[in-house]
Amino acid sequence: MKKSIRLTLLAFIGGLSGALVIQLFVAKPQVTEIIREVPQVAEANYYPSEERDDRRSAAVPFDTPADFRTAAERSVHSVVYIKNMQRSRRSMSFRDWLYGRETPSREIAIGSGSGVIYSEDGYIITNYHVIKDADDIEVQHEKQTYRAELVGTDPNMDIAVLKIDAKNLPAIDVAKSSNVRVGDWVLAVGNPFNLTSTVTAGIVSAIGSDANAVRENFPIELYIQTDAAINPGNSGGALVNTNGDLVGINTSIISRTGSYAGYGFAVPSDVVVKIVEDLKKYKVVQMAYSGAEFADITSELADKEGLKSLEGVFIQSVKRNGAADKAGLNSGDVIKSINGRTINSRTKLEEVISALSPGDKVEVGYTRGSNAYNTTVTMENALGNTDILGADALNPDDIYFSDYLGAEMRSLTKSELSENDLRVGVKITSIDKERGFLRRLDLEEGDIIVAINRRLAGDPEAVANYLQRYYGRIYIDIIDSRGKEKTLTYTFQ
Repeated sequence: MKKSIRLTLLAFIGGLSGALVIQLFVAKPQVTEIIREVPQVAEANYYPSEERDDRRSAAVPFDTPADFRTAAERSVHSVVYIKNMQRSRRSMSFRDWLYGRETPSREIAIGSGSGVIYSEDGYIITNYHVIKDADDIEVQHEKQTYRAELVGTDPNMDIAVLKIDAKNLPAIDVAKSSNVRVGDWVLAVGNPFNLTSTVTAGIVSAIGSDANAVRENFPIELYIQTDAAINPGNSGGALVNTNGDLVGINTSIISRTGSYAGYGFAVPSDVVVKIVEDLKKYKVVQMAYSGAEFADITSELADKEGLKSLEGVFIQSVKRNGAADKAGLNSGDVIKSINGRTINSRTKLEEVISALSPGDKVEVGYTRGSNAYNTTVTMENALGNTDILGADALNPDDIYFSDYLGAEMRSLTKSELSENDLRVGVKITSIDKERGFLRRLDLEEGDIIVAINRRLAGDPEAVANYLQRYYGRIYIDIIDSRGKEKTLTYTFQ
């Protein structure tokens, strides 16, 4: 027995020794190769000019910058790190009491992103989703930490403006995004996770396309698309041109994993500047409305409407007594230019309008049939006038037009709710006197619907759908345009 154990042990040791000899002296060592790709242009610029090969120079298809150091150096100092701190909302539970946790949680969740210094006196641009639901916001810039105040937001364009108490900050230079073209080189500059800076390069691959670019429920209608890598921590950072000037605010990616997958998107600087200046001055973005709905001209639409060209933007519908209607525009007209600028897509038209404010006048060139015309359109606000709105301004979701009812309705502003001592209410802003169901009721423009069948009315779309689908006796509580309270009774069949 002992002899067999000794033999087994000797065999094991011999095998181990043999394997070691083979590993050291016979087997080839395994080598991991690291291949560094050198951009062709950078390689060509590495050698002295007299040593360059004609074939190497000819391989460069266009004049590409050898490096982006100038653009990076001019922009990285204007990009900051932003911390979004949210206190835990966890309430006390039975297990908390059972295990002696007698106080609510003091946990703080921290999110982060990037931001861009807009002005030397401390205004910072970032994404709305970076600071959404924050209890406290911190801005870190070159080893300095500042407590930030939220100036205002535009969730529709995913932009937020912060203010920190600082002077002589290195504000970024802003270029006009309207000058950006597909194929331009750009850099995405961010400060994710409080790194000094991250810079990625790419080209502009599309501008304001109508492809439905989406980042988790966020629709982007006006954007610059780039293949410069924009990872989540770079949200709110700068998209700059080769001079280091801001042309957009990086805002989203298309990816199944949440990481960069080849497409990034930025809000154009022309739109950003309008948003920032409005939020600084009014605390709310002054959105301009044309009172018309537009569509791109496709070959199918051209055949259907008898259009001879695919150029321009088609007017699908015009709101009665809206800005376009007052300027003499009709459905079926084709917009060719605005302020002398050629317009060939709906998104380009919307980009121009997004930079306008209520009361702004624009010269519109359009065609009707085979004739060309010009008119002046005075842009309006959400309420249908040219006033600059206050902090309780409405957004597009607060306004609803029902084709079935032939009426437009909107939510009440905070000031209107206070004036009428209401919690909610829906105001009828227009009624088509020639068509639509609502014209048959004793309702007038300016009336406020307070409740329907004793249910409070606060959402204009919900009110419209309820009226459209209801059968039987219905009670509508209103405050008319003269301030008198009424209850209207009807039977819908």
